[in-house]
Amino acid sequence: MKIAAVICEYNPFHNGHKYQIDMARKKTGCDAVVGLMSGNFVQRGDFAIFDKGFRASAALLCGVDLVIENPATFVLRSAEGYASAAVKTLSSFGCIDYLFFGAEHECLEDLQRIADFLAEENAEFKKRLSQYMSEGLSFAKARSNATADILGKEAERILAQPNNLLAIEYLKAIRKQNSDLEPVLIQRVNADHHATTPNGTFASASYIREEILKGNNDALNLVPKEAEEEYLIRKPFSSFDAEKAIISAICLMPKEKLILTPDINEGLENKIKDAVMNCKTLDEVQDNVKSKRYAYSRVRRAILCAYLGITKEDALLSPKYIKVLSFNDVGQKVLNMAKKTAELPIAKNARAILKDEEAMSIWRRELEFDRIYEILKK
Repeated sequence: MKIAAVICEYNPFHNGHKYQIDMARKKTGCDAVVGLMSGNFVQRGDFAIFDKGFRASAALLCGVDLVIENPATFVLRSAEGYASAAVKTLSSFGCIDYLFFGAEHECLEDLQRIADFLAEENAEFKKRLSQYMSEGLSFAKARSNATADILGKEAERILAQPNNLLAIEYLKAIRKQNSDLEPVLIQRVNADHHATTPNGTFASASYIREEILKGNNDALNLVPKEAEEEYLIRKPFSSFDAEKAIISAICLMPKEKLILTPDINEGLENKIKDAVMNCKTLDEVQDNVKSKRYAYSRVRRAILCAYLGITKEDALLSPKYIKVLSFNDVGQKVLNMAKKTAELPIAKNARAILKDEEAMSIWRRELEFDRIYEILKK
């Protein structure tokens, strides 16, 4: 049995995701698809537009056979941290053959060359990276510039695209972990990551989210027919439902606690505190904090991590279990195989990890995060 996996959020599941799965099946000839899906919080530093249970069900309707959960502790990290934890989880199955992913760039070898270069971080790269960081650039921009200086402008262009960047991080993680996962590139079609308009029946997830939140049912033309009825009866989660709670919590948070949050250092805690004391909306807070040094995505993740109480120590944790969300008959066969090969316990409930204190800590935290999601969703 050949098994392919994808690291996903399906926020929400749309036609581009269906295309990616169909192409992965065609390229690999796999018998099953496993989705490692973010739970109720997503890597961009936000609440998922629909809860994880519904998103897992939609994925099963549209071609995924087994959905497992990627906990917020691992999701709310930089691209590198997010990719590293996800690859470790999938590798721990012991029976997954392929990792497929989308990217704007069409050539896997080009992405692999950059991934190998960044994994090595030679002396010249480190020198140039430090130089650009000292000029006040964000880490991502400094790394892109340093890479372009050595590998050429094409590398800079590739690193400028968000899905290329994630693909490179997956390839880095596979190399560093000496994983047996075989990477499979699926080139994205028709819709840029942040495209503000659809292209035929394809559109970016950000565009679809915006239209769903506006109540525009035309957005359902951009999701697979298999899941369309489910979308019609689901109420979406808007980050506006949570912003007062987040701002209020950080207003009361001492700077000494705020600085324990991942990605908060170099005085960023002062900027965040000043912003929450003077701004009325979360967008205003983030706009006041972001800068050439601190990218919007970093600020957004940092604020959400602070609100949830995710610390720098949490950011060092590794996956301790495989949490099953949903599966079909084929997915059950994958689970049966994994019971014999998996390095981590497969957990449909907490009984599988009761004796592992660290695993139980992550599990309980995720339950708390889910409760917050439920409370704030109107």
